[in-house]
Amino acid sequence: RCMPCAVGNGAVGRLPFKGHFMHARDFLRLGLAALALMVAAPAFAADPVFPTASRIGLVPPTGFTPSNRFSGFENPQASALILLTELPSESYADVEKGFSDEALKARGWTVQVREPLTFKDGKGFFLAGPQESNGQKRYESVMAAQTGGITSLVSVQMIEASHATITDAVVRDMVKTVTVRTTVPESERLAVLPYKIGDLAKFRIVRSGREGVAILTDGPKDEVTGVAQPFLLIGLAPGGPPKPEERDAFARRVFSSAPGLKEIKITRAEPLRIGQTQGYEIVADAKDAGSGTDVTTVQWLRFGQNAYLQMFAIVRKTAWNDVFPRLRQIRDSIEPK
Repeated sequence: RCMPCAVGNGAVGRLPFKGHFMHARDFLRLGLAALALMVAAPAFAADPVFPTASRIGLVPPTGFTPSNRFSGFENPQASALILLTELPSESYADVEKGFSDEALKARGWTVQVREPLTFKDGKGFFLAGPQESNGQKRYESVMAAQTGGITSLVSVQMIEASHATITDAVVRDMVKTVTVRTTVPESERLAVLPYKIGDLAKFRIVRSGREGVAILTDGPKDEVTGVAQPFLLIGLAPGGPPKPEERDAFARRVFSSAPGLKEIKITRAEPLRIGQTQGYEIVADAKDAGSGTDVTTVQWLRFGQNAYLQMFAIVRKTAWNDVFPRLRQIRDSIEPK
């Protein structure tokens, strides 16, 4: 069962810039689905540990190690885990609303502890209580914080019996060690992806995830409005390849799901080979729905046996001729690990 969180359904906004393409819930789906049981002994190490590609780190209880399934820590012997989630800073207000007592009660979670938190550069809250779903009883804790330029969520879950050992006080002590690092090494961003990107073509990775989502940009900001700089979003989706005669309709249907655009005019739609596999390209002129800026977009689909890779880029029209060749360099450098 995923963490009860009313920040789903798009409430936390979109990544990486308002109005375009990727809901935070999509970015988090795999990690959230992994949430299950929790706990361990209350001994702590000295320095925060950062899971690969995570800006959020903490000092986990003894016996916890970074997970290779999600961003966080797990202790299989204790049936335990800690999940770390990074959201844009402006998402905090929606997160706070989503964790109201009423919203959580509807999900079977009774809040017994709720406390405000203060940080030197931000604010947050801590809550905890028993949770029951499908006949399973657990005890859950969540810390949310707006600090370090992001909104951090730390979710701790345990079987009900473990709460006698892992008390709220133990979890509070762990929460006090939460640290947000300024940057994540590019090597870590690349390492968590289930495919290789051989050539970034002077783009940089803003976010990446084990489920295959990668967000790249060319510019100084991670989150912008008005398409001030180019963005490329890459994602994996399950499903076998459509039949050749169905690929045009399939690609157009996928393309139509990208919001934040208006006055769309498709200028090219055709099959092509990407590496050794079949693919499909759509290029379109449009306007950014928020700012009215003229943009050009491209979508590439690369079909595999059990999934397809989607690449979607949006660029100001004035920069298209310079940026498009570099987007193709990135596209052609992606290979399975």
